[in-house]
Order: sequence, then structure tokens, then C-alpha cells
Amino acid sequence: MKQSTAVLWAACLGYGMVILDTSVLNVALPSIAAETGASGVEQRWIVDSYVLVMTALLLAGGGLIDRFGAKRVFHVGIALFAAASVVSALTSSPGVLIAARAFQGIGGALLIPATLTVVVTFFAEPQARGKAIAIIATVTASPQAFGPTLGGVLVETLGWRSIFLLNVPVAFATLLFARKMPAGTPHRRALDLPGVALIALALGALTYAVIDVTEEWTFSPRVAIALVVALVGFAAFVMVERRAQAPLLPTEVRRAPTVQLYVLAGTFMFVLFYGALFAANLYFQKVLDLDAVTAGALLLPAGVPVFVLPLVVSRVAKKSSPATLTTVGVIVSTIGAAVAYSSAWFSSPFAIAVSLAVVGIGFGIASPPHLHLATAVAPAGTTGVISALANAGRQAGYLLGVAAVGSAGSGNPGFLQATTVAVAGGVLALLALRAAEAGRRRAARAAAAVAVESGQVAP
Repeated sequence: MKQSTAVLWAACLGYGMVILDTSVLNVALPSIAAETGASGVEQRWIVDSYVLVMTALLLAGGGLIDRFGAKRVFHVGIALFAAASVVSALTSSPGVLIAARAFQGIGGALLIPATLTVVVTFFAEPQARGKAIAIIATVTASPQAFGPTLGGVLVETLGWRSIFLLNVPVAFATLLFARKMPAGTPHRRALDLPGVALIALALGALTYAVIDVTEEWTFSPRVAIALVVALVGFAAFVMVERRAQAPLLPTEVRRAPTVQLYVLAGTFMFVLFYGALFAANLYFQKVLDLDAVTAGALLLPAGVPVFVLPLVVSRVAKKSSPATLTTVGVIVSTIGAAVAYSSAWFSSPFAIAVSLAVVGIGFGIASPPHLHLATAVAPAGTTGVISALANAGRQAGYLLGVAAVGSAGSGNPGFLQATTVAVAGGVLALLALRAAEAGRRRAARAAAAVAVESGQVAP
């Protein structure tokens, strides 16, 4: 097998495994709860501990790649992910499962940036690199499209533990292909450990507050304390980053509000999409009492457009601006999420499936050009950091979207509250996009004015 083919297979399998793990888990949660006795809060932490740790450490993973080389970090990520998957499959304790999922998150935080780094450096020729990235993007969309259905089949036939054991042969195959990965050139770049610890603390406290308040929709002293910790953590992170010699976020990025707004828009987009998806799954299985296979099939309409539409959007993007496509996609998704309010009048799973299909269509339109928006306004020399930041923002949106669905599985009122969270995510994404576009236009006018004043262009 050619080296380029082996590298591409390793990248697709490794990245795909990270995404697949969550999409198949969602339909397994009721079965996990029935066997382990996990409470509603513990079920959400089984999902969120993974995404929380991965989100908090994504930028740190990039620093480790600079320090030790992408191939070494990729191998460690695969090994850690596989080992944590085995522990997840063997335990019957919700606490142990949550901890194992957190270790899976560490593996994912190493795998995602290492995969992208290997592809970008190995496929140096622009056309080959573009093709490789397109293939990886399609492969990583597959779990979102077909993961729930696969998870439903596995749960009904082999039990919920099989969704974790599936990772073991995938990890083994990935390591076989990864032997042909280039070693890369490590650099002695310091890792901002205080920054990593503070952003993890802030995200963890915020997630705890969201989960706690949406469990009973009451504002308890625990929530107030968690929010204070989150605010202090974020403030301390900003202060530490300003003084760090090798900060997680370079100064140029921290001083680029337009970039930050585009990243924030991605966060709310993921609150919209995954909040709607996770709430619908709980509604199907716990309110309508559908089995895992049927629930997975009903979630399929949300995933298929996300798998198919990026290829179509890449062609349309030549004629339409990324900002227009992203905005249109978010509007469509928000309308789709609002369709789920129809459950107040009739409890039909097919009405919810239609809602998910519209959400998926909008998300499939918006997601690819959104990444282009964030990287297009990146300050010189920070494209890689912006890519990692955009991915971290999206994972944070997934984290908050899942955490905020609250009591969606306890009855129709809970599902309507979760629907409101998804719709609110769409509205906030549109506001962030509008503010970012306004900032981009102001920056363009200012740059043009400077060019005229310096005599570089005619007025």
C-alpha cells in the first residue's frame, strides 16, 4: 500500500472513531441507565465528561504536537482512547464510566489536531491536500449520519457494551496504517499548563451549572457557586494568557474580535444541532417508549444531509459567499428546530423526524462555510490555531447543547423546553454572525482607508 493511502486511512479511521463514539452512545443511554442505575444527571455526564475534556484540551493537544511530533501524539491518542473504551465496556459503575469517558476525551484531544497536522504536512501539494481534507470531512460526517442507527442495532443485538468494544478493532487497524505516518519535526515549545487547567475548570463549572439548573429548572445555590467559579476561571484564563510566554491563544487571536465572534457563532450552531438531536433521542426512547433501533432510524434524517450536503455546498460556494451560506443554513436549522413545537399538539415521532431533517439540511449547508469564515479572517500565521479554536468552540457547543436539554426525556413539557434551547442556539448564532460580519466590513473599510492614505491605491 502506498504511504499516502495508508496515511489517509489512518487519519479517517482515527478521526472517525472519535466522532462515532458519541453518535452511537446517544441511543444507548437508556440501556446504560437501566443496567447501571445511572441517574439523569449521570447520563448527561457520561456524554459530557468526554466532550468537556476533549474541548478543554484541544489547544493543548496542538502544543504537544509541536513539542513531540504529530505521529507520536497520534499513537498515544489512539492507545489511550482504546484503553478507555475497554474500561467503559467492562464497568457497571456510572462513576467509573464517567471517568473512563473523560480519558477517552483526552485521547480525542490528541487525535483531532494530530490528524489535521499530519494531513496538512504530508499532503503538501494544494490539490492533493484539498482532496485529502474533503475525504476526511466526508468520513467524519458519516458517524453523524449513520451512528445513531448503528448504535441502535448494536444495542438491540449485542448490548450497550458493544458500542465501546467496537473501538478496539478500529484502533488496532488505525495503528497498523499509522506506521507509515511521517514522524514530523518536534519543537521545544512550552505548554501553557495553567491556561489548560483554568479553561478546563471554567468549562467544567459552566457545564455543571447548566446540567444542574435544567434538571429541575430551578436556580439553586450550587448553580450560583458553579457560575461564579466559571466566571472566575474564564477571567483568570484571560489574565494568565496575557502573561504567558507561549499562550494557548496567541496575542493576535485574542485581539481579533471578528474571529472570536465567528467561533462563538459555531458554538451556538452546535447548541442548536446537537441540542435538538439529543433531546429528540430522549423523547423517542423515554417518552414515546420506542426501541433503540427505531429511535436510531428516526434520528437518521438529521444526519444524512450533514453527510451529503458538504459536497454540494463546496460547488455552490464558488457563487455564494460563505457568510450568506452560513446564515441561510442557520436560519433553516432554526426553523427546523421550531417545527418540533408541534409535539405539543400531537405526539408523533414522524413530526419530530421531519423537524430533524430540516435541522440537518440547514446544518449541512452552514457547517462547511462557517469554518472558512473563521480561518479567512485569521491573523497572519495563526490559521492552525484558529482551526483548533473553531473546533474547540464547536465542541463546547455540543457540550452545552447536550447539557441544556434538561428533562427532555421526562415528558412533553421537558421536550418543549429542550426545543426552546435549540431554537435559542440558532437565534444567538445568527446574532453572532451578524456582529462578526459587521466587524469584518469595518475592518475592510479601515484597511482600505489606510491604503488610500499611504498612497498604495487611488482614492
